[in-house]
Amino acid sequence: MPFATKSLVVAALMKPFISTCTYTLKPLWQRASRRTYQPSQQGEIGMAIWFRWYEPLTIFTEDKEAGARAMVFSVGWFIEPVLYGDYPISMKKIVGSRLPSFTEEESECIRGSVDFIGLNAVTSIYVTADEQRNVSFPGYFEGWGVKRTAYRDGVVIGRYNSVYYAPWGLEKVINYMRTYYDNIPTYVTALGWGLPSTTTVNDEVRVEFYAQYLQYLIKGISAGADVRGIYPKLSALWFKNMLTSNTNLVYKS
Repeated sequence: MPFATKSLVVAALMKPFISTCTYTLKPLWQRASRRTYQPSQQGEIGMAIWFRWYEPLTIFTEDKEAGARAMVFSVGWFIEPVLYGDYPISMKKIVGSRLPSFTEEESECIRGSVDFIGLNAVTSIYVTADEQRNVSFPGYFEGWGVKRTAYRDGVVIGRYNSVYYAPWGLEKVINYMRTYYDNIPTYVTALGWGLPSTTTVNDEVRVEFYAQYLQYLIKGISAGADVRGIYPKLSALWFKNMLTSNTNLVYKS
């Protein structure tokens, strides 16, 4: 490969890691915010992330390692810097020099910079080890070393509607936070099931969705996960007011 082309390829493969590093360093200004406002306002600073659960396809060690690797690459590289001041060790070993490093000052600043983690945890997927992952210049997803599938023994993981319906994954997500991230306080910041506008009145599927997901959420909380609540949409607050009072049923923006 010509040197110029090779350099462009390397630069392109580094972009996801550089972008995330830039995002992770946002707590540099949060420190000033804490010092200025938190003592009087008693506010909290957090970060919400898209949290898909990656379930090993089989009980074999290779697939369990694939599941762990997928979790590290999808959420660990966001969470661990703001909790512990650096990227996951396993990720650093795989990505190598393409993963930007933090200075001692940056590491000290971002360590413990969030009070809670928001979980956008709606879906799950199976993963199995990908033996073909060793390529010349591995990109972000090649580093995962996994293959994703919605099927196990010919059975789909759950109903599909842009994402897969898998309520048991929510319990695994919050237990993962409890086990691997010191049970940091969490909020479920996204949970829902979309329906076509023609079926929104007869929404039995959505009722089932919430009933199942909340059941597994309760199971995780009962096991000790520090889940502080579910962040509602503005429409939920309007609906609550409507149920408790019939004097003002029109929402004004």
